[in-house]
Amino acid sequence: MEFILEIFKYLGKLHPVVLHLPIGALIMTFVLLLIEKFKKFDLDRAIRIGVDFSFIGALIAALLGYFLSLDDDYDFNNLSFHFWSGIITLILSFSLSVLHRAKGKENVFFACYVLTLISLTITGHKGGVITHGEDYLSPEALYKVSPPAIPKDSIMLYETAVNLILDDKCVSCHNASKSKSGLRFDSYDLMMKGGERGSIFDPENHKEGSLVKFISLPLDDELHMPPKNKTQLNERELWLLNYWVNSGEYLKSTPVALSSNDTLRKNILAYLGLEKKVAPADPEVLGSLTSLGFRINPNTFHDNLLKLKFLKKNLEGKHMKHLRKIKNQIVELDLSNSNFDDLMSELISDLPSLKILRLDQTNITDKTLGLLNNSNLEVLNLCNTKVSYKGLNNLTKIDGAPKTIYAWNTAVSNEDQVRLMALNSSTINFGSSKMFSEMLRLSTPDISFTNNIFNDSIVISFAKSQLKNIDTHYTLDESEPNEESPVYAQPITLNSSARLRAKSIKKEWHDSEMSEIMFIKNNNYETEFALKSDLDNDYKISHSMRLSFKGNDSILFDKQKGDRISKGVSSEEALTWLGVREDDFIVEVKLKENDKINFVTISALENVDMDTMFPQKIEVYGKNFNGGFDFLNLIEIPIDKDIDDGNVTDFRDFTIPLNLKNYEEVKLVGKNYMEFPDLPVFHTKRKKDKVWIFIDEIIFW
Repeated sequence: MEFILEIFKYLGKLHPVVLHLPIGALIMTFVLLLIEKFKKFDLDRAIRIGVDFSFIGALIAALLGYFLSLDDDYDFNNLSFHFWSGIITLILSFSLSVLHRAKGKENVFFACYVLTLISLTITGHKGGVITHGEDYLSPEALYKVSPPAIPKDSIMLYETAVNLILDDKCVSCHNASKSKSGLRFDSYDLMMKGGERGSIFDPENHKEGSLVKFISLPLDDELHMPPKNKTQLNERELWLLNYWVNSGEYLKSTPVALSSNDTLRKNILAYLGLEKKVAPADPEVLGSLTSLGFRINPNTFHDNLLKLKFLKKNLEGKHMKHLRKIKNQIVELDLSNSNFDDLMSELISDLPSLKILRLDQTNITDKTLGLLNNSNLEVLNLCNTKVSYKGLNNLTKIDGAPKTIYAWNTAVSNEDQVRLMALNSSTINFGSSKMFSEMLRLSTPDISFTNNIFNDSIVISFAKSQLKNIDTHYTLDESEPNEESPVYAQPITLNSSARLRAKSIKKEWHDSEMSEIMFIKNNNYETEFALKSDLDNDYKISHSMRLSFKGNDSILFDKQKGDRISKGVSSEEALTWLGVREDDFIVEVKLKENDKINFVTISALENVDMDTMFPQKIEVYGKNFNGGFDFLNLIEIPIDKDIDDGNVTDFRDFTIPLNLKNYEEVKLVGKNYMEFPDLPVFHTKRKKDKVWIFIDEIIFW
């Protein structure tokens, strides 16, 4: 049922697309009606088709609108007027189809049509309010005669820039009618109040606040904001929002000094369009460049600057001629993988607005570098060219040298690479230096497996790396892999329990982080078990579904790892785990061949958005001959200070060494925090939420 509901909500997203069809059909058919009425043309058949098509379109749009209203992001109280006016419009559309077929009802039909258009206008207006906010038709913009003046010494940052950015990029999804995650950006006070996850600001660590964190995530990340199907923040807007938060200005209502902050002044002026602009490029020249093989994109909507990439191989004099005609407008130029050489390089000496230049895989030498005296140049790509130490050294010494230079596979020796990076202020990336560990650290080996619990044997393989000449070194003896460890060449077969550790290693690159997975052979030591925890609490896995873990005990020992779940998954996926709330997790287990058991491993998950945490600690007790329980061992689980406060799940196995020589029955206790600890990492949990413990698989080995 939940799956069907999700399909309906997905289809509801088509409502804004479909509703334009009946709107256009109604208006066009009304024009035909006027022509028939006053010009005495016979358009009866066309009008019949128009009103019937309008009704069918209105019916589909109404259904999709209802599906869209099922989404939790919408408050039905705010939707109700639009909803019912849409129903009235649908009924009136149906009346038009009926009345047009009735004889002698021409005047009634015409009056009903006018009433339908009035209802359509009201419905459309309310829909616009929901999507764009209450003031989307405000006439204030008509009275703006000049851009805002910027004071020389200070500025009200929120009112002048931040509020405009939020209104443009955030308010459409976070307003009075549609407040995703309960968060609103249509007023300062409501924004400071936060949403379902609490405040979007972290006063103790500004970079950890969800506003800064989410706008800085990669576009493909599901938590990235704005969503990738929305208009994204440009580089300047991103800088201004980060500055506003990281400087603590979001807490102040006082002017920000500009005189001592040239970067802030530059970005404010540029954002508001008050910096010196270049004239628009000649459309004929742009058309000629496009036909000659250039792809041309605008930099931003208001600065007239252009980004150009040459898509072909052979540059000629005619290409250079046309590029010179728009030299003032070029902010980014990509001539990589072409025949560009020193003879053509005079062009790049006179591009006053140029910030990014890509000359990878071309025939340039140091002679071209000698012409780069553009103080605005920020990024220069020179990979796979013949430039040398001398040319790069001279380039980095000039005023306004490029801030970042990429020079992989050039004529610069390893020794000279180190000298350049040590002596020059420009950041030069050669692709092999250990000075740039973050960029050159290899990815962790990807181990392919579906379940790390096996019966007789298991075959393990590593996914092939996308980079060449990378070796995957691994160990099975608890040691950390290094260059001396075995190299993965073919799938590994395990016949007994073992901890697989692996690293990606490549010469002159930093080793990857170590991946580590415990593969456990199932010997079926468990004979009986009894869960002693309370399972009366229902878990809300999504806005429309709650589930009970009663009767789900068997998943603890089914030898199948639980699905990698997060908030909003199906009930089938969620029930691959066992959840306990307001109680410790306690299970008693009877064992056989207890003298062969050395460890017990328990799988758990942690996700703040799901109200779940790892246990504080896991204790193991052995049942003695008197019927009591002796303490055997424990593992304490510290709180991760870097825990993600979003909908990101951490899955972990906890292994405890055991000596069960005199014990055939044990008790496992996972201690619950009961309430979220009062720590900064849980600042989004304003109220004292009750904590769940999610346990999946327990295995003795």
